[in-house]
Amino acid sequence: MENMQENFPSVYELACPKCADKDLKILGTKGSKGKALGIGMAFGAVGNLVASSMSKDDYTLQPVKYKCKACGKKFDALPLSAKPEELLDAPCTIHFTRLSCFAGMAVSQSVYLNGVKVASVGNGKSVEFQTFVKNNTIFVTDHNGVAFKGRYKFEAQSGGTEEIRFKKKFNA
Repeated sequence: MENMQENFPSVYELACPKCADKDLKILGTKGSKGKALGIGMAFGAVGNLVASSMSKDDYTLQPVKYKCKACGKKFDALPLSAKPEELLDAPCTIHFTRLSCFAGMAVSQSVYLNGVKVASVGNGKSVEFQTFVKNNTIFVTDHNGVAFKGRYKFEAQSGGTEEIRFKKKFNA
């Protein structure tokens, strides 16, 4: 295997710390709900645009907030390291398109692959990124870090491509 990195992020084995169930709802980045309420109440639409422009180039790894669908426990977690059997021999390329939408057109959205922010994408724009991990989960947050409902799970093929279309939810 020619991968330069040894640790690739994965959420495939991520489980609730209370009941060990793996059926988790993604809520967003830690503190995102409070941040969204605070900025919106203090500055309204203009504040949201400023927050969006500040977050476009912030590619730091931060905990993601999850809620267990089985027991209801909320918890924060960083991605796990992918196991050797999860790694691909060659990367899979992901083409992610955010379809045009009037609501929220002036703000960027953040795309997360396996718990790591990989891109910011504007309205009607596309981004491309790669994964070296077989089992992948993608979710999208607004400019405050609040996750949109749903997630996109797929099994990547070594050297393959995956086309993803998003407009407040994932489309086939």
